[in-house]
Amino acid sequence: MNAPSLPPFHELHFGQLDASQEAVETPELLVEGFYDYREAAYGIEAQQVWLLLGPKGSGKSAVLEHLRLRWQDRYDRFFTSWPLSGFPVNDVANIDTGQTAGASRAQSAWEFLLLLRIVESLAADESLRAPKEFQDMHKGLVQSGLLSDDWLGKVSRWAKAKIKFDIKVFSAEFEDDAASVTPLEVSAYIRRQIATTQTDHHHVIALDGLDTFFFEANDEWTSLAGLMQALHVLNRELRGCGLPVCLVVAMRSDIFDVLPGPEMNKLKPHSVYLDWHAHGIGRENRLWHLLTKKAAVRRPEVKNIVTQYLSAPIQIGPHTDLPTYLLENTRLLPRDVVALMAYLQRGYKGNKAVPGENAKRSVEAYTQEYFVGEIFDNLAGILPAASARQLASFKDALRVAPSRLFDFEYLVSELKGDLEPPEIKQLLRQMFETGGIGIHHNGYTDFVFRRISGGGFTVRYQFMLHDALTRAWNRKWRD
Repeated sequence: MNAPSLPPFHELHFGQLDASQEAVETPELLVEGFYDYREAAYGIEAQQVWLLLGPKGSGKSAVLEHLRLRWQDRYDRFFTSWPLSGFPVNDVANIDTGQTAGASRAQSAWEFLLLLRIVESLAADESLRAPKEFQDMHKGLVQSGLLSDDWLGKVSRWAKAKIKFDIKVFSAEFEDDAASVTPLEVSAYIRRQIATTQTDHHHVIALDGLDTFFFEANDEWTSLAGLMQALHVLNRELRGCGLPVCLVVAMRSDIFDVLPGPEMNKLKPHSVYLDWHAHGIGRENRLWHLLTKKAAVRRPEVKNIVTQYLSAPIQIGPHTDLPTYLLENTRLLPRDVVALMAYLQRGYKGNKAVPGENAKRSVEAYTQEYFVGEIFDNLAGILPAASARQLASFKDALRVAPSRLFDFEYLVSELKGDLEPPEIKQLLRQMFETGGIGIHHNGYTDFVFRRISGGGFTVRYQFMLHDALTRAWNRKWRD
């Protein structure tokens, strides 16, 4: 009996570039077709993980969307999304909580905001076992407008003036002669009330959207460091109370690595790092598992993308293995691989192994139409808004470099009169952190997605363009 034929490659569904879009258009791919890399979702459910780290496009938001979709119809699960894209993060550090300015004030301000979110989530839990004081507090917070959806407006207002809250909102527990209380006092009271509650249902409050920030201002760095400490403290307290409530944040790993503060390293045991390079650049990489699982949701005949569709021998430059060739043109990120599959599907309509020539043409289109734009989108915001022309000059200087290897002095000379050396250094650092270039020294090349020597960013050595940029711009591979 003959084995059933495979579906045409172009009919397979590999998901969307953006997890929020996928959640709307093809939610089943995020539920049934979710590949729990490094057991990130499992760790959050078990309250062992609350920090998701990884570069932009590594699947952090997909983990959160998977949990949200899977929990949405369950009576015993509560998932609150708090998107911080566009949120006045730097303003949080300026909220006068009753402490002096700095990291401690930023931490207490974030604790105040997060405690309000916790109260919201717990109050929606019909099985919550709580004393009358908690219910009265929740009612007062709602009536006073502290639990409204206008978080952006409230934070902006609170950052501009010293704030006090009507004592009647909370309790007669405070001093009789006090008419109002500070956010710091409110936080202390909310903490005591939360500690009196009990529930058997799980709650997650997820903060996402920080990938869009560049954090150039000191206030933003101070605020973000305060957020991390607030999350650490509150998650520890919630666990100490025996409450199955977890505050989770998704953050770019390059931002986390340079956050100010002496205790950031203590947070890593609570993190999962979505680095997809762990199993090499080839057919064993777990990105193929992710694609296979998504494709199998609608076409269960698909058991292994690599062996069923990408097994044909090729001869493209030094490459004889198609999975390796394809991944070499990505930054080992789900977003890049999903984008590349779309181009591959556009160029091949059969149901057998993808021929090398089709793959080569698809990769050329992908590098020129997707990869270049993706890299340079990540440079938006590094220079002032009025510097669009200078950014174009920077791109042109890279595009016309004599080979994929170049040095800092070349760019300084090429961009003289357009950009100053510190600005060029800023742009190069961002390109390194987003995987567009690597650092080449002593025969090794470090890209952020597959560091070999363990080195970081420096302008002392040569830079190397990513394979995809080299192909897109038709640069020489060596001088």
